[in-house]
Amino acid sequence: MSQQDTIITARSPRIIDKILARHFEERGHFWLIPEGDEDFQIAVQMVSNDPENRRFLIDQPKEVPLRHLKASGRIRVQAVIDQLVSWFYVNDLKEKIEGTDRYFEIPYPAQIDRLQRRNVFRVHIPPDVIGVVEFFQPTTSTLWVGRLDDLSAGGCAIALRPDQAIGLDLGVQLSPVKLSIDGFADLSVNLVIRNQRIVSPGEWIFGAEFVDLGPLESQQLDRVVMRLQRYLI
Repeated sequence: MSQQDTIITARSPRIIDKILARHFEERGHFWLIPEGDEDFQIAVQMVSNDPENRRFLIDQPKEVPLRHLKASGRIRVQAVIDQLVSWFYVNDLKEKIEGTDRYFEIPYPAQIDRLQRRNVFRVHIPPDVIGVVEFFQPTTSTLWVGRLDDLSAGGCAIALRPDQAIGLDLGVQLSPVKLSIDGFADLSVNLVIRNQRIVSPGEWIFGAEFVDLGPLESQQLDRVVMRLQRYLI
């Protein structure tokens, strides 16, 4: 965490109820992360919410990660809610079986910590990693492929030839856009062009902001940025 980040702790039961209710309404996912083993992260779906009894259900993962979770101690339950990384801890995962379906029952926590990011960390794509951006040119519907120059959880920079820049005015939205980073990510996003600079006669760089990200996409981007940061160290 940088000095530009602030952790906000929600302890009010009413606020915690609202946070979890919004996440359920968005069909949100959680990451289950064993304490002390942060490289292991498994995404699971929030499948029901019971505010009256202050608990909710999440899917169980497949057999191999399930065994790992059951052998772990304290578990960090993390999600991106209201565009804030939010988390709390449980000491054990209580299993709930309904017919042939198996879930984990999670009690509402006494507090939820939330990371407010004032500046989003941006990482350059390493020269030995292939990162490409595919999108349809807005005026001709031609499929263009650009080079991904850098990435953050909030946006990216795209390197293009001047002939590919036609129609990419500030404020133009591109959808869908495919981001592919070899060995790291392959996902579809929507983005808006925010700035432009010419770095050479043959290359223009466009700064873009991600919009309408779902919780799962936000979590994936956070994880990719962290992995790229470690790769560069």
